[in-house]
Amino acid sequence: MLFIACKTENKKAITFRDDVTFLASDSLEGRETGTENEIKAAEYLMNRMKSLGLNPKGDAETFYQKYSFKPKKDPHGEVQYSTGDSTITGTNVIGFLDNKADKTIIIGAHYDHLGMGGEGSLYREGKAIHNGADDNASGVAMLLKLADTLKNINTNNNYLFIAFSGEEMGLLGSNYFVKNPTVDLSKVNYMVNMDMVGRLRPDNTLSISGTGTAPVWNQVLNTANKDFKLVLQESGVGPSDHTSFYLQDIPVLHFFTGQHEDYHKPTDDTEKLNYDGMKKITDFIFNVISDLDVTKKLDFRKTKN
Repeated sequence: MLFIACKTENKKAITFRDDVTFLASDSLEGRETGTENEIKAAEYLMNRMKSLGLNPKGDAETFYQKYSFKPKKDPHGEVQYSTGDSTITGTNVIGFLDNKADKTIIIGAHYDHLGMGGEGSLYREGKAIHNGADDNASGVAMLLKLADTLKNINTNNNYLFIAFSGEEMGLLGSNYFVKNPTVDLSKVNYMVNMDMVGRLRPDNTLSISGTGTAPVWNQVLNTANKDFKLVLQESGVGPSDHTSFYLQDIPVLHFFTGQHEDYHKPTDDTEKLNYDGMKKITDFIFNVISDLDVTKKLDFRKTKN
């Protein structure tokens, strides 16, 4: 991609703002699952993962894991993964940092959004581009930063970085991945999910869900915390991709900076993000991972949902 080439040529580090600006640009028209614009976003993420030295861990030695499904006719029904007429194809983008370890940490964030609106949008004035800067270009930018930071450090785990498709349509990409994993799920240590992490408020409130899914979480989070007013929630089930992994008996943490007036509206734009806050959260997640690097595989615990 030209964007990456220019940055590489100038030898400038790609910033949170750079990644968010591309993913939340009008040119991608909201990154709706199954559209050409989602494919453009997937291509950008593939090239970013390549530039960070990650190995492809999708299908057939590529960075892509594609899945096809038929749209739901019944809003309460389950999506059927299938091929053929009237299907939509989503694309997970997956990179692997292989430390030859016996445990793997999965770090995930969805990159799809609502396109021009439609189902899920809270905008009532017709079609408009839903750029989804906070939801969830912010989480993807943090995922890429963690991939860069974790190279050659904390090597007692491997790291699988997944940019999920289809989250807005019902956690489709993460659900497909856990049913068709490209790594051995029995060796997954835990999963970290980041969704809407770009609007840290002045009081530094940070919500973390899934704290009941492993006995160690509360202690580790409170020990690593230096900056935040933590709101800890035990349940491993919630409206984001960590749920798919919790349902496979994998400990999870889900990071979230809170709801706001631009949620699922065209006004969720790049300039409204707190980039210093994103750095603080990324550093916090890195410290949590570092504190657990020498420990044994975490014990899983079911929670009240």
